[in-house]
Amino acid sequence: MRAFLITGTDTGVGKTFIAYNLAYALKEKGIKVGYLKPVETDVRDLPADGSLLCSITGQEIKEAVPITYSLPLSPYAGILEEGKDFSLQELYAQMRRMQERYTVLMVEGAGGIAVPIKRDYDYTKLAKDWNLPVLIVARAGLGTINHTFLSVFYAKSMGLRVLGIVMNGFEGRDVSEKTNPRIVEELTGIKPLEVPRISGLLLPPDIRNALLNLIGL
Repeated sequence: MRAFLITGTDTGVGKTFIAYNLAYALKEKGIKVGYLKPVETDVRDLPADGSLLCSITGQEIKEAVPITYSLPLSPYAGILEEGKDFSLQELYAQMRRMQERYTVLMVEGAGGIAVPIKRDYDYTKLAKDWNLPVLIVARAGLGTINHTFLSVFYAKSMGLRVLGIVMNGFEGRDVSEKTNPRIVEELTGIKPLEVPRISGLLLPPDIRNALLNLIGL
């Protein structure tokens, strides 16, 4: 059974977009893939991220997204503001059940890797407790060097295995895009996978295959 965490350097970097393309690529290969976003925030009706991924995996929304908050905040901030707590033990038990059900299980975080899920408990601690390697999604443009280096450094300092860095949203307009991948590789020892910004949801087949390579498939 394979399971891993898709995390990011920040909010809005494209974690769900990358998860969608990974799920599509896995389904293309006939692999039974499951998706779990333990907590999704900014949910007024149906979870947007969970609904998108369930359209590929065929899961029920409640399995894919067991906990939701209406405010666009971190999960811990959702607890503080909305007064609705949840059990980490129950989340772990659900993850273990899903590992038995699916050949590959993708777990997606909320925001960046250091975003708190509960007090003194962020996504690095979840990945460590759940024994999940991490795939880090970063922006392509200006500012990504600092965010990416710190995310990788923090993950490794917690003993996590970093599967790769996906640098998402290359457009060719920002001059920093030319040097960011090289500098990030020099700083982290990990060559980023460069992903172009596209108008739709589905990346070209060669990039989808490159994403599969990052997770060892």
